[in-house]
Amino acid sequence: MILKSIILPLILAMPTFVVAGGPFEDNSKAGPDGPYVLYRGQKVVVKSVELRDTQAVLNMKIFTDKSMVALSCRGPEEGDVFSFQLKKSLENQQTRYDLPAKMLVLSDIEGNFKAFKMMLLGSKVIDKNFNWTFGNGHIVLLGDFFDRGLNVTECLWLIYKLESEAEAAGGKVHFILGNHEVLNLQGNTQYARKKYLENAHILGEPYRRLFDNNTEMGRWLRTKNAVELIGDYVFCHAGISPEMAVSQLTLEDINRISRDNLGKQNKDITSQDAQLIFDLKKGIYWYRGAAKNSLDMDEVTRILDFAQAKRMVVGHTLQPDITAHYGGRVICVDLYHEENIRQGFMKTLWIEEGYAYCLDSKGEKSSVFNITFTQKTGAATSTSQN
Repeated sequence: MILKSIILPLILAMPTFVVAGGPFEDNSKAGPDGPYVLYRGQKVVVKSVELRDTQAVLNMKIFTDKSMVALSCRGPEEGDVFSFQLKKSLENQQTRYDLPAKMLVLSDIEGNFKAFKMMLLGSKVIDKNFNWTFGNGHIVLLGDFFDRGLNVTECLWLIYKLESEAEAAGGKVHFILGNHEVLNLQGNTQYARKKYLENAHILGEPYRRLFDNNTEMGRWLRTKNAVELIGDYVFCHAGISPEMAVSQLTLEDINRISRDNLGKQNKDITSQDAQLIFDLKKGIYWYRGAAKNSLDMDEVTRILDFAQAKRMVVGHTLQPDITAHYGGRVICVDLYHEENIRQGFMKTLWIEEGYAYCLDSKGEKSSVFNITFTQKTGAATSTSQN
């Protein structure tokens, strides 16, 4: 398939926004949140924060049988309510999958439930009652659903719910961890809103215990991968670095070692392979080089050969639009969701029959921006790509 040519000045002419993670004033306070499911011996403790009049208070229920736990979650808008049950068991995710006929790819929602809902509805992944309607389709979520936003737990529980429904319909939800999932599993609240720190106090739990291995959410997150190969597309949050590509690791090794070290403080990650995976510059959760065009084509080829892929899809590094670099070999999907929502739309990556498109929240497909750089420091030119 031939993609339409895109004129680069259109990209350069787009307005400059505040970069996600930049300074902002956080005036958030304790408010509705949860549920949090904590395992305490033989008991299942379900805690949430609710508003009574204007006061944020603890609601707590205790169960002795996990199968009796029925949960509900309420989003920020009227009618944003969905119910679900705890999974009977949790299993570590596979690393490799066949390419489905249709696949939605979304990244860096950062607790923005409204944006998440808008894109899932627009692409017909869910109906207005938050039920899976995507059949045997797949969605790939490239991490960073934590931090900065005010509806983190709602986003996570919706993913949890849809995961079970997708599998029952022959589809799949791939939730790949990002650096902010890693930070929160470590108990690092550097980017968390004040709401969540105040809520932890109301819940009577240190923040780090809300996602530890004695919680349903913590156990579930620890089944997730750092990288997955779906057909000939390799997906990860930040990117595979040249240093990773010359290691002796397999994708399965990366996921196994990552899982073994989730929740550890950086100083306690001691093996050389684990240190590379979690490295703040070269690691798979943090690397920005491919998305920032700091590689040459030989390096990109080695990275894709390492992953046994034809294309790599990443989030983590903001782009003005869904953008393909290096002749379409690296596709970047982290967009200015907050700004887009203010303008009344969402946009992300859609893969159908192996071809990549941009899909907006109205369900309209368009071409992906393709940008070819002749060299690392050379001028950019737009091209048509297959």
